[in-house]
This record gives sequence, structure tokens and C-alpha cells, in this order.
Amino acid sequence: MILGTYLRKIFMAEVVKKRNSIYAMMVLLFLTKILGFLKLRIIAQLFGATHELDIFWAAFTIPDTLFMIIIAGSLNAAIIPLFSGVFRIDGEKELNKFFINLMIAVSSLVIFIALILFAFTPQLSKFLINSDFFQNISNFSNRITPNDLELFVKLTRIMMISPVLLGISTIVTGYLQARRQFFVTSLAPLIYNFAMVLGPVIFVVILKMDVTGIALSALLGSLLHFLIQIPSLKKYFLEKVRMSFKGFINAIQDQKIWKALKLAVPKMLSTLGEQINVIVNTIISFSLEAGALSSYKFALSLYLFPVNIIGSAIAQAVLPELSESADEPEEFKKILNKALHQALFLVLPLVAILMILRLPIVRLVYGVGEFDWRATLLTAWCLALLSFAIIGQTLSQILLRAFYALKSTWLPLLALGIGIFVNIAFAFILTNFFSHYFDWRPILQQIGSQIATANGNGLFEVIKSFFKDIVAWSTTRGASDMAVGGLSLSLSIAAFVEIFILMTILNKKTKVFSMKDTLKPMFSKLVNAGLMAFGMYLVFRLFDFKLDTSRTISIIILTIATSSYGLFSYWLGAKVLEIKEIEFFEDKVVYYWKKIFKKF
Repeated sequence: MILGTYLRKIFMAEVVKKRNSIYAMMVLLFLTKILGFLKLRIIAQLFGATHELDIFWAAFTIPDTLFMIIIAGSLNAAIIPLFSGVFRIDGEKELNKFFINLMIAVSSLVIFIALILFAFTPQLSKFLINSDFFQNISNFSNRITPNDLELFVKLTRIMMISPVLLGISTIVTGYLQARRQFFVTSLAPLIYNFAMVLGPVIFVVILKMDVTGIALSALLGSLLHFLIQIPSLKKYFLEKVRMSFKGFINAIQDQKIWKALKLAVPKMLSTLGEQINVIVNTIISFSLEAGALSSYKFALSLYLFPVNIIGSAIAQAVLPELSESADEPEEFKKILNKALHQALFLVLPLVAILMILRLPIVRLVYGVGEFDWRATLLTAWCLALLSFAIIGQTLSQILLRAFYALKSTWLPLLALGIGIFVNIAFAFILTNFFSHYFDWRPILQQIGSQIATANGNGLFEVIKSFFKDIVAWSTTRGASDMAVGGLSLSLSIAAFVEIFILMTILNKKTKVFSMKDTLKPMFSKLVNAGLMAFGMYLVFRLFDFKLDTSRTISIIILTIATSSYGLFSYWLGAKVLEIKEIEFFEDKVVYYWKKIFKKF
């Protein structure tokens, strides 16, 4: 609570305004991600890659799946537009009534499922422990055996309480976001991760517990995730939610509850689809060199950093506003385009930095202990190809919110379904291709040489031979461990396919995109980011020749110098190309600089 009070004093004056709230949310999401990395580092430090920790991750799978499918995303996709609509049309009294009914209905559903799973945890645990498929997909370093059943059951039952608390907390989050209270809803996951950092120190280090201490930390974090939002909730909602059979009957008779369920089902299906992607990529990774999946997952955590901070913050902040303007096409168009441009403007320089500085970034973040040069190269290779997916995933989060605001949650399933198919197909093709060739330069040199020496008839044979080789490389597996890059590039291709389809479908539903308002400003930002990346590459090569990059201090200097040049270049390019987002950004920098200077 002290942390919340301190942060609230810094930001509260600004978060009532939409744009300022976005930047406050980004700060909190950034801190949340940092604590997330610290959480994993502490867990690794306490237990390492041990059999005991594998049991914890295996037990975590059941409650995490319950939360991901039933609660995370799917509820917010349904309830925030409905909350906003009820508040705007029917007023505060009806909003609070809907909130009570939804809280009772969702709590009852989640508690019922959790109790069933709690009761049958031993039987379910035996099934999972004996399942080769489950253990392979979970990629445990040591196989979970029947001897681990008792600990597995205990951990699962402890963590089964978390989805119940998080489910209730998610309803509160939706209610508060509908009332534009974004600060506290972004503070909740920060407090959760803070508990996951502090908890292991208390339970494992001080109280000398085993991995049960981590499970209790997750439970503590879920409780704090809910409690941190209660003070803000009490400012708007003073009634008590009483769980009773009569209350449950009243809740399920509320037509808005069934409407929420109808809107939530497609998002649940899309979450299942995303899990299919994870499973397929994991299965393909088993056919690659040892350590390939780990390198891919390390790169994935870095790739998700800007997606979760920028994409999530803007998507969360813009959903209530899009919901309120759903019946006003021009206002809806203006809000959506502004959100897309703001997200693209913020994320593109990060994409350029990750692409150009992938090696030093990976070495700084992961380059300790057993993380050797081969692991660094593989992770950096995956990160470079995943960088493109950052753009797609960031914009996709906002586009999906536009559909949710229009209460159209089934249409996006088409884009997500095609995206899954594209990812699976290209994951197979590209892992094969990159197992033979991951560097296009020798191929292009060979083709150029053949074309230069070929006569008119020979040119056709060269082209025919090239495509024949492409087919052969894409359908057979070679020896190179760079094949793992195929998993990354397939995800990037699928992300762009998804946003193209989402934009096409949305534009047919309601005309929101145009050359003037959408495509031309996007092109200007992409050109600016391209120039930034090119300049950064030249600076990077210059410093790389001058510095001894085997030393950490040299890598830090290289990273800071190249990034600083890149950001200056991006700012200058934005001024020259008259990208209007730069003006707002400059205003915010000046505002906060004055505020900090005045404070100290």
C-alpha cells in the first residue's frame, strides 16, 4: 500500500486524462516486466534447473490454463465494452447492478470449476504424469514420475485458488477501466509480480520451504492483485456483493450476462488457438538441435517486452473510448487511427534497436553462467526475426479491441485462424530452409554469377534450378541449428497476415482506414524507422571495430552510443517528415522534465 500511495502521488494528477494515463500505464507495465524478469532470476537462483522446479512448473500448468482460457482476455473482451455501454446508456445504477450480477456469475463459475479440479486433482495428476505428450510439450528438463505425485497434487491445489481470486479481480479491473481508472488496474499486475519477487525470499530463504514457497507466493500475489483495487472500487461502488442461491438465480437471469458470455466465447477459442501455436512450435523444436527451444523462448521474452508495454497499455486505454464511440463512425475512426499511429510511433524505434543491437542486448541480458556464445547467437538470430512480429502483435492488440468495442468478437476468429495456419505452415517450411541456408548472401552471389555467365537459354535454367533448390531446402531437414529461426520468422509472417485480415474485415464492417488518415502516416513512420536502423548499423559497425566487445563495459558503451544515435536520428527524422506524434511526445518530455526539476 505504501508503494501504491507513493506512485499515485507521482501520476494521479495526470492519469485522469487518456494520453497521460497511457504513459503512466507504460511506466507501470515496464516496472511489471522488470519485476517479472527478477522473479524468474530469483526462482532460478534458488532452485536452478532442478527436478523440484520442474514439478512446480508442471503443477502450475492446470491453474494457468484455467486462468488463460476462462478469464484472461476473454472476460475483458466482453465486459469492458458492455460496462461502457451500460454506463453510457443506462447510467450508474444499472452499471452497478450489472457489476453485481457479473461478479456473482463469474465467481460462481470459477469457484465451481476450481472445486471440481481441486477434488479430482490426484486423478488428473496421475493422468498428466503418465502422459508423454504433456511432459514433452511442457519441455521439462527431468521427467515427472509417480513418486512426485504427492508434491504435484499439493502444489496444484494451492495454486488452484489463484484463478478464483484473479477471476474476481478481473471483473473489478473491467469495472474500473470502464470508469477510466487505468492507473490502479495497471498497478495490480505490478503488485502481483512484486509479491512473486518478495514471496520466495520470505517463504524459501527465511522460512526454509521447498517449491511450495513459490506456490504460496503466487497465491499471495493473486490476493494482492485483488486487494490493491478495492480502495478505487469503493469510491464508485458502495454496495456489498452477497453470494447466495437467490443472487445466483438473479444473476443468470440477467440478459447482459448471457451477452457477455456470447462475446467471451470467441476470445476463449482464440486463446485455445494461440496455445495450438505454442504446442506446434514446441513439437517442431524437438526435431532441432538441443537448446534450440530454449533460445527461442529467451528471444520470445525479449520480443514480448515492447509488445506488452506499448501494445497492452494503448489497447487497454483505448477500449473504453472506442466502446463509447461505437455508434459514432467518425469519432470511432479518429480514435482508432490515433491509437494505431501512437503505438506504431512508439514501437518502431524499439524494433530498430532490437534488430541492430540484438547481439549486445542478448549478451547483456542473458550472457552469464552457462549461457555460451552459441546460445547467444541462436537467441540473437531468433530475436532479429521476431522483431518484425513486434509491429504486428502491437497493432493487432488495438485492432482486436476495435472489434470488441463494436461487440463483434466472432469476426476476428477468421484472422486468428488463418494466422495459426500460416504460422504452422511457415514454421515447418522455414525451419527446414534455415537448416540449410540462413545467410542469403552466398545464395545471391551464386545466382548473380550464374546469371552473368548464362546465355538467353541458360537464364531460364538458372531460375528453374533456383526454385527447385528452394523447394528441396524447404521440405528436407539439414544440420544447421539456425533452423530455429524458422519458428521466429513464421510468427512474424503470421502476425502481419493477421493485421492485414483484421484491417480488411474491420474496414468492410465500418470504414475506418484510408490512404490519408492511415496508410500514408504509417508509411512515413516506417521510412523514418528504416533510416534510423540504417544509421544505427553504421554506428554499430564503427564502434564494434574500435571496442573490445569481449568486455561487458565495452558492450554497454556500444549499446548506449548506438541507441542514443538511433533515438536522435528518429527524433530528427520525425521533425523532417512532419510526423505529428513527435509534437505530443516533446510536450510530455518537457512537462515531466519541469515537474521533476521542480520536485528536486
